[in-house]
Order: sequence, then structure tokens, then C-alpha cells
Amino acid sequence: MTRRKAYEKIDINVEPFLSIMAIVLKLITLILVVIVMRIAMNPHAKRIPTFPGLYSGHGNEMNPKVPSYIDCHPDGLTLYSSDIPSGAQVSWDDLQRPDNAVNQLLDKVQQHKDDEYIVVMVRPSSVKFYRTVRNLIEKRPIDVGYDAIDADFKVDWDAAEKALAISPD
Repeated sequence: MTRRKAYEKIDINVEPFLSIMAIVLKLITLILVVIVMRIAMNPHAKRIPTFPGLYSGHGNEMNPKVPSYIDCHPDGLTLYSSDIPSGAQVSWDDLQRPDNAVNQLLDKVQQHKDDEYIVVMVRPSSVKFYRTVRNLIEKRPIDVGYDAIDADFKVDWDAAEKALAISPD
């Protein structure tokens, strides 16, 4: 009959592991506090106007690009531009025409692509309009930004014009 070997008791020291875990937990806590503080300082975090200098790396710092906005609603689009200050409404039927207001706006921005760009604002339940607008924009060499906004967010184009120093011609 074979005899069992007597095993030695192994002493495991877990203090280095615990100190590393404490450091990791402190870093995670710090990251969470920073995120919560940013949210607490600006809970809405939604601003439509683009501030001068946003595109300063793209060229002339004295003349930043001017945005035009396409606001996607569940039942249509609203266009905001220096040419259309009151906001033009575009329905699904209007969007299917080749000479619609969205294509005209994109043509204008494409002609002035060094001075202008598009911001697409997407609201809940506006996927149909958003996808159509995105497909129209992807065919053009223009700068574009996308922003998800709340369903009840109101656009104040007059305040945006003042912040951007746009004068309607």
C-alpha cells in the first residue's frame, strides 16, 4: 500500500493584491465623481449654436464655419439656415422630390463648403427622416455633425443667429 505524502502548508500573502484592488477602486470612484459633476453642472448639455473657434483648426480663425441645421422630427424636417431663419418645414412627400428644400440646402453648403457645414439634430422616433437625410449627405463632400436631442427641445434660431453673429442677407 502506498503512503500519502505529507504536504507542507503554504502561506499566501494577499496584501499586495488587496492594495492594488484598493487603488483600482479609488480610480473608478474618481472617474464616476468627475462624470457626475459634469452632469450636475450642466444637466441639459444641449446647445444649438456653435461657438466661434470650433473649426479654428480647419482654416481661417477669424472666419469660422457657419452651421445650417436639419432638425429631424417624427413627422417631418425643419431646416434652419442663414437663408431660412424662420425654419422651413419639409414633409415626407416633399423629401421624395428631387428639387426639395433639403437638396437645395445641401447644394448651397457644398458650394460654400469652406465656410459652411451641416448639423443634423435627431429626435426620438425620427429614424425614417434621419436615414434619408444621412443618405443624401453621404453623397456630398461636406462637413457634417450629428446630435441627438430630446423630443421636446425647442430651437431658438434668433438666439443662435446672435451667438454666431449671422446677419441674414
